[in-house]
Amino acid sequence: MQLASFAEIVVLTRSNNQTAVEAALPPELAGRVRFEFYDLPPGIRRLKRKEKGLYFYYLLWQWGAYRRARELTKFSRFDYAMHLTFGSIWMPTFMHHLPLPFIWGPVGGGEAVPFRLIGALPPLGRITQYLRYALMATLRVNPLIMGIVRRAKVILARTEDTAKLIPARHAGKVRVVLETAVADDLLSDSICERVGTAGPLRVIYTGRLVALKNVAAGINAMARARERGANLEFVIVGNGPLRETLKALAERLGIAEFVTFLGSVSQAEVIEELAKSDVYLFPSLKEGGVWSLMEAMSVGLPTLCVNTSGMAVITDETSAIRVAPDSQEQMIAGFTRALVDLAQSPELRQKLGTNARRRIEEHFRWHHKAEFMQALFDELEQPA
Repeated sequence: MQLASFAEIVVLTRSNNQTAVEAALPPELAGRVRFEFYDLPPGIRRLKRKEKGLYFYYLLWQWGAYRRARELTKFSRFDYAMHLTFGSIWMPTFMHHLPLPFIWGPVGGGEAVPFRLIGALPPLGRITQYLRYALMATLRVNPLIMGIVRRAKVILARTEDTAKLIPARHAGKVRVVLETAVADDLLSDSICERVGTAGPLRVIYTGRLVALKNVAAGINAMARARERGANLEFVIVGNGPLRETLKALAERLGIAEFVTFLGSVSQAEVIEELAKSDVYLFPSLKEGGVWSLMEAMSVGLPTLCVNTSGMAVITDETSAIRVAPDSQEQMIAGFTRALVDLAQSPELRQKLGTNARRRIEEHFRWHHKAEFMQALFDELEQPA
């Protein structure tokens, strides 16, 4: 939709999305966006319903979509081809074979759990991260990836971590831009004044309860901060396979009465819970463009997070307390100190929250994506 504000767009997508897409397209863009719908035969589409079949299905759909796109180029003039879907450098595309300048991305895939923190994950999580590092180490000899890298006119990487994967001889093609932003309606309300909150300081986490999110570190930090006199409560919004394990951890640490698990709630309820809170704690070990963090910053919450991957892009030193991705023990200690400091200083909370909201307003609204892409196309149109 942002591209359509200054360009004519042809979008190739699945045919099962047609009704929803056409109903949601704003009338003012109807003349600037044309949808071409393509799908695989029903027997193959069944693969998409099975987790193990999803990626094979995706490969087949991409090949079919490329063949459809190739037919389109025979009858219409295009200036560029752009691959958006799945947002992963490891997933296939064939669009670079079209007779057009090719823009790849935004893609991620360079965001990994810092090597020294892999030990904090369960066995399967460790194996997954070691395999990711193996993929990253062999990217330069991976013909499926390097063929795209060589032919791409521009590579849009969502973080610096992914940008660093691209070999130096192709680094001039790379631009860093997150694929996510915040809708204007989330910024329509004025920032909440939270100075001098009565009762316990309300700390909140929103997201899945899986190992990569590292919520256990947050619970440990909460327990230590309370031992140091900080009057805190922890509200955990979201669900996942570790819910009961995390509940047991809170019991074992003696803070179960101060930790509330709300489970899955609606998007509107997430925003309501954020607005009622004082601090956003996000201990995740790796992310790309993480909407939950942007939402918290949009309502003016001071944030605690790990200074890596997408968190390092979305926040800065003025809008969050960022803990270095060292050992798990050092991160817990860092979160503990930050929670104690925030509990003792309403002024610090207000300053960080105000700066967090301002950072979203200045850098992560959807019109910023249009401005970025407009500047990119202007650059590409300049004589060599």
